[in-house]
Amino acid sequence: MKRRLKIIGKAISLKNGFFSVKQIAKETSIESAQIQIVLDRLFREGTLQRFDLIPNPGEHTPLRGRPKKRVVYQIKDKRIFKERFVPKIKKDTAADTMWRLIRAKREGFTVRDLVVLAGAKRENARWFVKMLFRGGYITPSKSGGPGVEWALIKFRDPGPERPYLGKANRV
Repeated sequence: MKRRLKIIGKAISLKNGFFSVKQIAKETSIESAQIQIVLDRLFREGTLQRFDLIPNPGEHTPLRGRPKKRVVYQIKDKRIFKERFVPKIKKDTAADTMWRLIRAKREGFTVRDLVVLAGAKRENARWFVKMLFRGGYITPSKSGGPGVEWALIKFRDPGPERPYLGKANRV
């Protein structure tokens, strides 16, 4: 249930304005009934607003009987939603120190520089460089091997705040 909640929460956070169960189902490949359970739970908690849209009586509906109402949702309190679903980044960690060092030495740095100057463990520095490379924030000077110089890509610099590198952030 928690994993499903996180997936649905991420899909909702990408939406601007109103969204329906059908839209979330299309993006997440989760059954509509399961999404409905999660959205109802978030509605009861006060995180979402629910709006029942009744079709116009003049519209032709091929169904027999009473026309079905369409339900759409909207985030009620963005602050509460953000606290629950947006990942939290710890402050003043070794990764923050390494990020400040990388920004200071834009033209070139090595993993050894991060270990010596930032005081990080070698494994953490290697992992941080790897994740920045995968995220497109840095580029190597040569194809690989020991002593590779890395450089910050100028147009990808997100500023003084360290970029979020995923849930597996070990630093």
